[in-house]
Amino acid sequence: MTVTIREIAKQAGVSRGTVDRVLNDRPGVKQEVRDRILSIANELNYVPNIAAKALAYQKKPFVFGIVMPPKEIQFFEAIRSGISSAAEELKDLGVRLEYRFVDNQKPEEGAAAIRELVDEGVSGIMYSFMDDELVRESIDFAAGRNVPVVTFNSDVEGCKRICFIGQDLHKSGLVAAGLMNRVLQADAKVLIVTGSLKFHAHRSRVEGFKQGLAEHGNRLLVQQVIEGYDRYVDTFTLLDRALTEHADAIDGIYVATGDIGACVDVIKKHKKEGALRVVCNDLMPAAEQGLKERIIDFTIVQNPERQGYLSLRILFDHVFAGKQPEMEHHYTETHIYIPESL
Repeated sequence: MTVTIREIAKQAGVSRGTVDRVLNDRPGVKQEVRDRILSIANELNYVPNIAAKALAYQKKPFVFGIVMPPKEIQFFEAIRSGISSAAEELKDLGVRLEYRFVDNQKPEEGAAAIRELVDEGVSGIMYSFMDDELVRESIDFAAGRNVPVVTFNSDVEGCKRICFIGQDLHKSGLVAAGLMNRVLQADAKVLIVTGSLKFHAHRSRVEGFKQGLAEHGNRLLVQQVIEGYDRYVDTFTLLDRALTEHADAIDGIYVATGDIGACVDVIKKHKKEGALRVVCNDLMPAAEQGLKERIIDFTIVQNPERQGYLSLRILFDHVFAGKQPEMEHHYTETHIYIPESL
């Protein structure tokens, strides 16, 4: 039996107009009433009239805002590819994307981008940027204006985003620590390279790695944590300085996040190919080449295309059909690659 808005309104004790506003995520309904209507709709397995809604939105398209780091950061190309795949599937339902590329050293730009997109009337926002108080306030501002936010690849804790899609980043750090412990002797010293500890993703991997070392009895020592902000020049300069200052004291490098090409080039400059054990993340061209040249021992991959695809599909289903995310954290798979995997 098809469940109608009339039936939901009857059980909720409200008008059909009120139910329609809630199911279409429009303002003007008290939160307790909104929660009651959504609960009843879920219990009755309400399915909207997709054909009618699709016809309506062809005249007035959905616009989804996407806030992410600068285009030149190569890793995000794969995520944008996944987003494009989802958008292609949804194009007949009137979906349009509005990108905002923001400086990954300036949290205020990410926070401002969210508010600008809300003021422009977007239907929802996908966000992958810094975890910062300004950002949390902006995400909560969006939620207060009934603009749902999905975080992807890097989460923002303690805010009203509807869910996170990405790798279990803490687990990724634990895995990296396990790998490093298997290839280094006790008391070996390790450098950690990351983008920025203001990113939840970057911080979680570093914290997971340190926890993993502790669980192995701290037989390996972290000499330094380098923040290269995903930029080649910054990463190269800081890692080059660290290897110069510590000379033969460093035995391994964990590239939690950041420019892998810069790390490989520094290792070559210091003629440390094969002498340093290297664990990194993702399978971008620089990582693949590093594996082939036996400079990188392991890389931990996370399927960024899937992250981009799922983020848009989940956000669209939430806005279009009122479907709540099944989980707060949608984790994509974690795999380990070694040179022989290629």
